Amino acid sequence: MEFLAVYVREAHPTDGWRMESNDKAGISVKQPTTEVERVGVARRCCSSLKISMRMVVDELDDRVGQAYSGMPDRLYLIDRKGRVAYKGGRGPFGFKPGELEQSLLMLLLDESGTAKTSEHRPMLTNEEAWRRLPGAPSKVEPLPAWARLFAGPLPVTTARMLELDALHRSGDRLEPKLRGLVRWSAADANHCDYAKAVAVADLRRSGVSESEVRKLTGDRSLLSPQQRAAASFARKMMLEAHAVTDDEMKQLLEYFGDERVVALVALLAHASFQDRLLLASKIEVETGGPFPPLMVSFAKPKPVTGSSPPAALRSKFESRPQGAGASAEWLGLQRGLESQKARPGRIRVPSKAEMLKRLGDGHPGMWQSDIHWSRVCYTHQPELTQAWFDCASAFRQEAKLDRTLEQSLFWIVTRSLKCFY
Repeated sequence: MEFLAVYVREAHPTDGWRMESNDKAGISVKQPTTEVERVGVARRCCSSLKISMRMVVDELDDRVGQAYSGMPDRLYLIDRKGRVAYKGGRGPFGFKPGELEQSLLMLLLDESGTAKTSEHRPMLTNEEAWRRLPGAPSKVEPLPAWARLFAGPLPVTTARMLELDALHRSGDRLEPKLRGLVRWSAADANHCDYAKAVAVADLRRSGVSESEVRKLTGDRSLLSPQQRAAASFARKMMLEAHAVTDDEMKQLLEYFGDERVVALVALLAHASFQDRLLLASKIEVETGGPFPPLMVSFAKPKPVTGSSPPAALRSKFESRPQGAGASAEWLGLQRGLESQKARPGRIRVPSKAEMLKRLGDGHPGMWQSDIHWSRVCYTHQPELTQAWFDCASAFRQEAKLDRTLEQSLFWIVTRSLKCFY
């Protein structure tokens, strides 16, 4: 596919229908009367708006703009035979890129005769992807393939994912050897070759010898008791997390302590999430990769602080039908939830005061201080926890999922994991 912008007549020139909003934005353009002037304005437009697609300029007689009724702006999709496959409404109200995207995907499926969309995924170039990421630095470094894939439709989410990925692959929360072993074990359980390659590359970059890398990724009987416990835990968390025992967790806590165990669990939660993205998208290791973690902080929106969600949510849950008025499925869920709540905790839940001391007053995570698992995560690993929530929040805002579909998918996933919470 090729994307092309056609520059046509100015809709709001200073000598025509002048707009106050343009004046405030510093856009002051007189209607071009020569080809040179029109080309100059088009170049200024490309530069100011950082337009990455190719732009051509209509003739002064506006032959293209009139033929396509393109004023002030309009989206078209032309198939390989030159036919109009999609015509959007006239802008600004009819300018809907989402409709064009859907039409493009449907056209690709129709032309290929198959539903294997992975063969047609719109992978951006490294430079194109960087231009999409919010507040990206001027220095362009190699991006992993998955970031170039998702930067197009989900640029803010991709930025947050890059930050989360870097946190889990760097720092001193877990020593590099343990971190690499756990990440490789999770990827091996998930049959994710890309993530296995990244884990091995990170081990080598941290100074681990080739013989030690082979040991960590080979026969587990050669590992130390601590390493065996961590690797076994990683594999079990990927395949049957509900079957992890109290004794296994107790042993991990004795080996590593509260903070490192929380870091381990957070790393495995990220591994489960990331491996499924990589597998579903059929991402392959980049030429010259796998690349090191990208130590970049992208632009972030101003933190929003506030209290917990309305109490009406809890009352709605608690008012669900009980006894004869409830379905067998709902009653089964309630029994599972009560059984889960009755189990003794495996890790001490810090107090609200401890969480406040670690985060500080005004931290966006403090509204979750009534949630036990949030207190555990935020108190022991605040950076990892906030990065995870930043990632989830960005996706929720950017993807604009239908809430019914979202909750249906969430139900399927949590039910398969036997997580009654």
